[in-house]
Amino acid sequence: RMTNMPTETKQQCVAAARKLISQGCVEVLVTLGKDGAMLICEKEVIEAPCMKINQSNIVDTTGAGDCFRGAFAVARAEMGSGKIKEALRFASAAAALCIQVKGAQPSMPSRVRIEQFLASQS
Repeated sequence: RMTNMPTETKQQCVAAARKLISQGCVEVLVTLGKDGAMLICEKEVIEAPCMKINQSNIVDTTGAGDCFRGAFAVARAEMGSGKIKEALRFASAAAALCIQVKGAQPSMPSRVRIEQFLASQS
């Protein structure tokens, strides 16, 4: 742990992220498993809930956080800083698809699959 601070609750995660920001980080992305994710910036905390999927479709959560972070990085790079909520939604969709397939590597969804899933959620 980079801050040596507890991170069991959302409030503790925000406090730890604020410490990192005070040390020079611009923003901190925190994944919370079934509770979604948060992007903590200097002046705001943006929460991103998990996508709704049928619980019986959950096969393996291995790699879901990595999938979320990777998809967020791609979306952020492509969409720019003005579309943070959209990037978080894209990442949430990727993670929702990821947990429906067994195995960390085979579960990483394609862009086409993510976009199809997002279209079905609208």
